[in-house]
Amino acid sequence: MKILVVDDDKTFCEFLSELLKENGHDVDSTTHGRQGYKMSQRKFYDVLIFDVRMPCILGTELAAGLKEQSPAAKIILISAFADDALQNTAKRIGVPILSKPFTAEQFLDLVTNTASQ
Repeated sequence: MKILVVDDDKTFCEFLSELLKENGHDVDSTTHGRQGYKMSQRKFYDVLIFDVRMPCILGTELAAGLKEQSPAAKIILISAFADDALQNTAKRIGVPILSKPFTAEQFLDLVTNTASQ
């Protein structure tokens, strides 16, 4: 699968990217939300993974905008602050949200399940 990871935490972005690559996926990544948006417009990705809280643009804003343009887009949100309000926002946008901390298995399962929907 072709996957884009967008997370402003460089270490976490690299961790997710390496985990996906070790499991056979083709991964692009960036630590800049707006760059991630541009990348998603230039290339098709099977799954897009966005951290919710980033400077300049929120992952929820990215997800909502991309879903508006392409309702079939497969997007996962990741957050350390997945409270009820954020859960409701993710549900309204139509994307799953994974709350930190999570295991590698939980993450990889969600990526696979999201791609197959």
